[in-house]
Formats: sequence, C-alpha cells, structure tokens
Amino acid sequence: MKAVKAIYEKGKVKLSEKRAEQGPLEVLVVFPEPADDPWTEILNDPPPRPAFLKFVKACQEEIRHGKAKPLDLKDL
Repeated sequence: MKAVKAIYEKGKVKLSEKRAEQGPLEVLVVFPEPADDPWTEILNDPPPRPAFLKFVKACQEEIRHGKAKPLDLKDL
C-alpha cells in the first residue's frame, strides 16, 4: 500500500504527487477529521486565571530570594 497526497474538491480527487502505477487501481480514500490537530485545542484553551498568575509570580519571587527551589522533574 502506498499513500499519495491529494485534494478532494467538488466530488473529484486530484493527486498532488505522481502515481507509481498506471491504473485502473482500487483506492482507499481517508478524510482526516478537522479536529485531529492537538494544537488547536491547546491554543484555544482559556488563559490562566489571574489568581493562578499571582501564585506563579509569588513562587518565582521565593525562588529568586532562595526561599524555595524549582521542582526537579526527577522527583516526580
């Protein structure tokens, strides 16, 4: 099986790449879901609440003044 990129428009499929074999060939057409991109959901997340941003700034201040240290991922 070989995948070839194509554009589907108005009931027709137009190949974007040259095909290796001359037809006729049986094909399988797969239409990707529009929501397949995980970044779409991530980028559309609402911004953090002001109270959380205030907490983050306080934590960063404590780290700067040596009262706390950043979390080490190895400790998780």
